[in-house]
This record gives sequence, structure tokens and C-alpha cells, in this order.
Amino acid sequence: MFEDSPEAFVSRWQRHAADVELFPHREGSPLLECRAGDAILQLFERTGPYLSRPGRQRTILHPVTTELELLPDGSAAPELTTTGISSLIATGTVVTVAGDVVVIDAGVPLVVGVAGELPAGLVPGRLVRFVGAAPVHGFVVTGHGAGNGAARRSHADDTI
Repeated sequence: MFEDSPEAFVSRWQRHAADVELFPHREGSPLLECRAGDAILQLFERTGPYLSRPGRQRTILHPVTTELELLPDGSAAPELTTTGISSLIATGTVVTVAGDVVVIDAGVPLVVGVAGELPAGLVPGRLVRFVGAAPVHGFVVTGHGAGNGAARRSHADDTI
């Protein structure tokens, strides 16, 4: 298990949130579209449909994979590519390893849950590649600590 609750996950990993552009949310869809770097991703929104607003927003991008492939240093550039609805392939540098969660800089930070065994020699600075299975989870970061919603409301125009 990669999280105890969405709130605990955001609290722990918000420093690795990506600066993304959120697109308008489609009513009735659990997926939230965003632009992260040059990629358009569909995220399974974990923080609820009312925290996200279209525009620039810090969002934790949380793909899950069964395997990380170690690559020779300098053999590839950071890259994030969508491979289907809410799935991706990424190449990047390991930023940190915490149990079965690995933060990877693939041009944007990804907080990757690894459901399989971590490869020997996985340390910060190593170049890796992985395939993220659908769905990629998204946690919108709206502020710091408790009261995140109140901070958002002070900056949003919710009038009709």
C-alpha cells in the first residue's frame, strides 16, 4: 500500500508536486486532464472534484509500475510520454527512494509506486525507465496542512 489516505499522501509528498496545467473537469468523469511538461495526462483525481480549478496547479503525479529498469548513465534524456488513457512511459533520474515509492524527475516530478521488487543499485542520481499502468493517480495540492480547501476558496471565484 502506497498511502494511508489521500490527505496523508499529500502531506508526505507535496514537496514533489509538479506544476501542471489543469483543464476543465468533465462532470461525471473521475479523470482530470492536465498538461505536465509536453505530455497530456489523464489523472484519476484522488483529492475530490472540487479542489481542482482549470489553470496552473501543483499536483502530485502518482503512477504505479511493477518494474523499474536501470539505464546506463547518460543513455537517455528525461521523457514523459502518454501511451493511452491514464497510462504512460517515463525515463528520468531518481530523486529519492522511500520504501516502495520512488520520486523520479522525468522533466516533471513523478511520485512512482513500485508494486514489484526494486532493482539492486537503485539510488538517487540513477537513470531509470518505467511503464506506468492505468490509472495514473493525481493529488491536487491546494495549500499547506489542514485547511487546504479554505486557502483555495480565498483565491477562487465561485460565483455563477
